[in-house]
Amino acid sequence: MRTHEILIILLFIALAIAAPATARYVSPEGSNAGINPGDTVFNGEQGINFSKFQPLLPLAPPLWLACDDGGSALAMQTLDNRAVMTGRVNVESAYIDRPFRLYNGSWGDAICTVSRPSGTIEVRTGTALGTDVDPSITDTKTPAIIPATINVQFKLDATNLNNGNFISPWYEYKLMTPGGVPLSTVTNMAGTAVPITGLTGNPSASNNTLAFSIADQNLNPEEGTYVMRFSAYNGNNAFYTVDYPFDVVRYFLTASVSPANVQEDETTTLTIAGKPFTHYTIAIEDAMDGKPELQPSGNYDIYVDKYNATVHPDWSGTVSVPLYLPPTYGDSSSTTRIYYPKVYETGNPSTYVTAQIVVEPGKTQDIVLYGNKLGDDEYYCLGDKVKISGTLGAPAKHEMELYFYLKGLNIDLNGAKPSNPSISVIDGDNSTFDVITISKEQTEFSYDWVTGNLGLSPDTYTIFATTKPLGYNSRPLSENEVKDYISFDLNEPSINVKFPDEAPGVFAQGDHIVSLWTARGSPAQMGYNGKIRYYIFGENFKYTNFRQFPLLKVDADATQAQLKVLAETNDFPGYSGLDLPRSFSSNISSGEYIVVYQHPMYNQKFDLLPVEGDAYTGFITKVVTSDNQTIDISTLQAPEAANALKSALKSPSIDDTLVTQTYVIEKPLVNIQPILDFEVGEQIPVTGTTNLECPISYTYNQIDLPGDRILFSIYSADMYYSGKTQSTNRIFSDESYPRKTKIGAASRDISFTIPVDISQKMKPGDYIAVIKCEDIKYETTTPFTLHEEGYRKEHGAAAPGTGEEFSQNPVVASEMPTEITSTPEPQSRPVHSVTDVPTRTPEQTAGFGPIIHILIVMLAFCVLPCIKRR
Repeated sequence: MRTHEILIILLFIALAIAAPATARYVSPEGSNAGINPGDTVFNGEQGINFSKFQPLLPLAPPLWLACDDGGSALAMQTLDNRAVMTGRVNVESAYIDRPFRLYNGSWGDAICTVSRPSGTIEVRTGTALGTDVDPSITDTKTPAIIPATINVQFKLDATNLNNGNFISPWYEYKLMTPGGVPLSTVTNMAGTAVPITGLTGNPSASNNTLAFSIADQNLNPEEGTYVMRFSAYNGNNAFYTVDYPFDVVRYFLTASVSPANVQEDETTTLTIAGKPFTHYTIAIEDAMDGKPELQPSGNYDIYVDKYNATVHPDWSGTVSVPLYLPPTYGDSSSTTRIYYPKVYETGNPSTYVTAQIVVEPGKTQDIVLYGNKLGDDEYYCLGDKVKISGTLGAPAKHEMELYFYLKGLNIDLNGAKPSNPSISVIDGDNSTFDVITISKEQTEFSYDWVTGNLGLSPDTYTIFATTKPLGYNSRPLSENEVKDYISFDLNEPSINVKFPDEAPGVFAQGDHIVSLWTARGSPAQMGYNGKIRYYIFGENFKYTNFRQFPLLKVDADATQAQLKVLAETNDFPGYSGLDLPRSFSSNISSGEYIVVYQHPMYNQKFDLLPVEGDAYTGFITKVVTSDNQTIDISTLQAPEAANALKSALKSPSIDDTLVTQTYVIEKPLVNIQPILDFEVGEQIPVTGTTNLECPISYTYNQIDLPGDRILFSIYSADMYYSGKTQSTNRIFSDESYPRKTKIGAASRDISFTIPVDISQKMKPGDYIAVIKCEDIKYETTTPFTLHEEGYRKEHGAAAPGTGEEFSQNPVVASEMPTEITSTPEPQSRPVHSVTDVPTRTPEQTAGFGPIIHILIVMLAFCVLPCIKRR
């Protein structure tokens, strides 16, 4: 044989191997049983013929179809001597979609793939099959219920069966009916009887010829459970079957609402039942106010307006849309109303139904304002912030507005805006009301009404709350005892000032200057704080400042959270006062001063200020009014300066008020009563009077002063005069605070006690008591003599502090009873510091006698020359 002939034969063999056939062929085993190299076969197939897989030199029996796993034969399927499958293809999952070849110990060359058949039945419908709407991509393709009158096509979803290269009828459908009669032929949507067996082509493709409705099959019974079965086969052997069960019903148009009984300003749901993917129109044709509204954001096919829209049911046969029941005005909001929304088939308006909605008077619109929580001795003044709180009759269904309006003296009959009473209420105009927002599910609410600078006069006023922007004239009547209003008195702003009983207008230089005030009407309110300005006039002294203070009755440590809570149940007395620091009084001269307190009153602003402005504090020469008057007070003395301020406030455009007080600044002073006739071993009381500061505490006026701490120390006279006042030379020390001023008294009491145990250690002789107050840098001394035991008996002196003569039966120191007193606080607090008292030499004489004699002699020497010159 020639070389080129051999090459041609080899080329034909190579082409036979490299280019397998693209379709199955008819074999003695069946129409699609012949398998060409490259074809896909499926688990479950039987009687398939692999004879074309034999190589040029055929493999001898026994034969298998096996997975070639790197030369190893796996998942072996038995073939007969003709290379025909003796049973069904049954390959495990691990070997699915892998190459298989003929095998008998050696391998054939041709390859096929073994797959597991896939694909489930789905339902197709849409405008191509006669509906008004195509299903959306989110609509199911496997509905459990199919309407009897809708055209559908049963087909497979994505499937691998098309990979089998079938060339002749290879699949079929069979419809099992509720009556048990299987259908292999159906009347399609065109009215043509078509078989659903012996089918070819792609079973996943859309095919209108195979579309039909159950109603067109004239079955009895028509409604019930059906099963559509798909089968794939080769020859007469079905190798893959899948069922799709479904129910068939006839849909009739109905409409319902849930809940059927609602309140206005609520939403209910309209549910339409009808044929899937068919247009239905909703028409709200009621003539009554407050009729249902279709919200623009609903699930509509066509939205015309809030009273007309078109929708369609999905496979469930239902579609739902929200209907909003808007608020109504006037007395109609307190009556029960019924509405009848209409639904009809868009393509057939004569087919319609209506639903019924009953709208009852709503509980959400029922508002209860809580009563006034002030105590019997509490009240509001113009300028205060009034907390108005209440509750709705039911939790808010959604976010909503609550409206407030005011009634009272010189207020429009329909009401006025509380925050600006000059604006009369206009029904339906939200801007003429004060408005707060209520959140969904909220019940409790509160509203703050600031009464300052509104042009109101002292009187009784009423605040109304409503869920609709309607004034008093449109306020609906109610059968229920619902209190949607609250009334309270607003009194005139005021300021009352006094000096504390403990400090009745007289202060020592270096001490605090203190007064107490009650400032009603929340002067110059900023949050929970107010402000009072004051002026102090004295001889060539003119000063101004202001004090900010809490309006509520609280101490200085109250937090913002505590203030917020207190503001809901308390009035605003504005307790505070002056508390000028020590440095202030220490730098001014002693004498009389006038303090002028300024309250801004109704308009909440100071109409009289230093020319430097509202924030200025310090010495002043001029003040200016809000109507541009400038008053020069630089040359005026205290009374004239105070009168000038009062005169400036006489302008009708100024509403501020002034209150004055007079106080005196004195030089600090401590007077100790003489310490006379005490003997060694006795308890020695030391008493006196002072104008120094006693403890002053007014918690709610933010004033808490401990008073001046006065120190009492004892030194021997010789040590003191020799300058030896170190603590090591101090015999005893004590401290005390001035007692509170007695009513009508010109000074305060001060006392110390030298206890028995100290007196016992002291020697008879002369001593110096040093009284010192470091708080104000004040110091004074008191000398006294301590006598030996028996001194009073020997000299016939009265007992100290009693006025009685010396007792014939004295009580010795160790037997003295403990003194029980009712001395008001604070009592002295002794600090025992005892040193050895120096022993006197015989030449030292007790007492001040020698000193006095020397002074007399010296005086005589001075006087005689003067007499001689005359």
